[in-house]
Amino acid sequence: MPTSATITAENSVPIIFVRGVNKTYASDFQALKKINLEIKRGEIFALLGPNGAGKTTLISIICCIVKATSGTIIADGHDTVRDYRAARAIIGLVPQELHTDSFESVWATIKFSRGLFGKAPNAAYLEKVLRDLSLWDKRNEKIMTLSGGMKRRVLIAKALAHEPTIFFLDEPSAGVDVELRHDMWRMVRELRALGTTIILTTHYIEEAEDMADRMSDWFKP
Repeated sequence: MPTSATITAENSVPIIFVRGVNKTYASDFQALKKINLEIKRGEIFALLGPNGAGKTTLISIICCIVKATSGTIIADGHDTVRDYRAARAIIGLVPQELHTDSFESVWATIKFSRGLFGKAPNAAYLEKVLRDLSLWDKRNEKIMTLSGGMKRRVLIAKALAHEPTIFFLDEPSAGVDVELRHDMWRMVRELRALGTTIILTTHYIEEAEDMADRMSDWFKP
């Protein structure tokens, strides 16, 4: 289990606060029912549950991609409905699906991702991200030419490009090789040491127990 960061009175307020969140789709399928959740600043938190349990739906709502039917979510002091731009700007998301800008180079796509959130150019930071993910030698290559594992690394780089304080990994081990898994977990621990809050979804209990400080227990089969 990772060593917990020191929690002071100043940062004891949850960085993510979820209260009474429900999500029902137009088909009348209820994906989430009365979800209540608090995630501490600087921790690694695992949303554990089987496929179809609603983990990705909850992440999409917190990340301002999907609207909840009802309920309240506060991300680092920002209401994700009333102040969604500010909330989204502090969140990095690595989605489960591989969808990238196929015709762009690796460097161009992460540079664009940083600018999209209003961040000033910082070539040194972007270089570090690419080096940490073993992508630096691929920086000028078009994403469409990369392997699936390299494309996954690009998604991680894009999610980190704007230096988020909250970082989501949706099923990070799905379809990745051992080398990428090791690189990813090393980076997660480094981010956590810098104070980033990390939330991951998984249906592997061993992975959750190894990486997370805490895990959910309310996603039921």
